[in-house]
Amino acid sequence: MELYFGGSEIPGWRKMLAQEGVETVSLSYMGLRRRTKFTRPWLIEDNYLEAQKVFLDSGAYTVNKADEDKYSIGELKDIAAHYEAFVQQNIDSLHMVSEFDAVVLGREWIEARREDFYEDLPEDKFLPIWHSEWGVDELDRLAQRYKRVGVTQTDLDGRNLTPVLNEITRKYGTLLHGVAMTKPTEMAAVAWDSVASTSWLSPSQYGDTIVWTGRELKRYPKKYKDQARKRHRTLFTEAGFDADRIEAGENDEVLRFTIWSWQQLAGSIDQHRPQEVTTSGSGVLSGFAQMGGASVGTEGGETLNSESTEVVRRDRPRTNLPVIGLVQEKEVYTDPDDGVNKERDISLLTVRSQSMRACGSCFLSSKCPAYDKNANCAYDIPVEVKSKPQMQALQNSLIEMQAQRVLFMKMVEDMTGGYADPNLSGEIDRLQKLVKVKTELEQDSFSVKLEAKGNGGGAGMISRIFGRDAGEQMTALDRPVPADRMIEASTGFIDAEIVDVPTYINPEG
Repeated sequence: MELYFGGSEIPGWRKMLAQEGVETVSLSYMGLRRRTKFTRPWLIEDNYLEAQKVFLDSGAYTVNKADEDKYSIGELKDIAAHYEAFVQQNIDSLHMVSEFDAVVLGREWIEARREDFYEDLPEDKFLPIWHSEWGVDELDRLAQRYKRVGVTQTDLDGRNLTPVLNEITRKYGTLLHGVAMTKPTEMAAVAWDSVASTSWLSPSQYGDTIVWTGRELKRYPKKYKDQARKRHRTLFTEAGFDADRIEAGENDEVLRFTIWSWQQLAGSIDQHRPQEVTTSGSGVLSGFAQMGGASVGTEGGETLNSESTEVVRRDRPRTNLPVIGLVQEKEVYTDPDDGVNKERDISLLTVRSQSMRACGSCFLSSKCPAYDKNANCAYDIPVEVKSKPQMQALQNSLIEMQAQRVLFMKMVEDMTGGYADPNLSGEIDRLQKLVKVKTELEQDSFSVKLEAKGNGGGAGMISRIFGRDAGEQMTALDRPVPADRMIEASTGFIDAEIVDVPTYINPEG
């Protein structure tokens, strides 16, 4: 698969791609049109190295994404005419040329320009573009008629087109090109002959970081770029790049590493792509066209010599997955028939210490001291956590391991100038969580929480929960209290004798 690096219409990017030895580059005509007035001939041979393969993209993809009122029909037809003249002027220096597929001009107009102009170009250079709204039948027709076909997306109405695209390449030998392809998963899933992308410019445009880890292409958004660049310092250095400049955010060094990462991805896809299998018939295509909203399916039989032959599945002995194990233990249970306790054998799941890893596919193969090509992994990881002491030992091991990581990262932070490393802060938080979990597990504590609701009438809440006696005990006094003392305490009256007092009457009135 050839990966065409887009954006070469900008002189700075074009120069960088040439300096990095990138042999496949993409030039957007619409992008170039925004930067030059074409007052004199703009020639491919004057702006690219002879060893570079240049894919001329019409740039109509940006036109199709633009607002409807941005270009008038007349303007687009004038642009298309100038584009065709530009193609004629540079056809000998171009490796591949896409048509001007502005959908707003209509499918009939696009097909007419193919017949009148593009089909006169060398067959191996012309790239017609298929749009999903035209349907799978049109994709099949283009694949039969042309050597190359450009595909703008790998799904149709929510259904995955990958099986259809792969069948087309096997059935007709068509060279498929992925237009504006940015997802590594889509690159790997389809048997593309080529793809074009400007995603390598993402760090310059959006501040993110793209890293080939040796197994996958990782994209870190801008807010995680500091952590990512610190985390992968060793990888930057081993790949031949300046880790300090990348960490400092120097654009040229970041883009150089990004180019390298995308090249490694393309190489990995080619390395792991299965050998082509020749099949006949159009089971996937016909099945896809006939299905309403269901997922893509294939026919149940295999086509041989134009006759359908039933495929009989061979039923072979089965075994457990090699990563799991089973141990037999005794269980005591009560027989429901006679109520007698009995024993029976039960199987318990466990994890095997032996690994399925193989040296040939291990990402540590270049550094492992026990590497042996085509051998299984030399190391076992025997772990058993079935008792409280084993759980405590595991917790202690994890805490010690995390503490070692924190202390080592602290040394790295000091040796790199003392700037606060957010990765180190995150690992410290993780260590604290491990310690907290261990402390909580080891605490001996007991607590009871009761919660109840009820209406105001009737017995008290304590009596309802624990019975009438408990309620009476809650309200009982420690010892008897005389009634007179209770009256005195509650009314304020003091016990006294009533004495008759004589009444004195003044005779003088």
